[in-house]
Amino acid sequence: MSTGLTRGVTLSGLEGAVVDVEADVSLGLPAFTVTGLADTTVGEARDRIRAAASNAGVPLPSRRLTVNLSPAWMPKSGNAFDLPMVTQ
Repeated sequence: MSTGLTRGVTLSGLEGAVVDVEADVSLGLPAFTVTGLADTTVGEARDRIRAAASNAGVPLPSRRLTVNLSPAWMPKSGNAFDLPMVTQ
């Protein structure tokens, strides 16, 4: 259906590392999936994004939403990816 790409930053030691945030909206059962070696905090972004969208009066589509954080080998943590995910 539609795809989008933006960038975010994560810490790798004491340095920042650029992370590509790729989002895809496709047909299928409604779901929100985050992939790419994300920790629990990043995975919980789906709940924060749904709540924020609902409170803003902009409901998410009833489709399959997939967000990939690349590069997949780099661990990602924290809530810094909420904004890049929602801008998709």
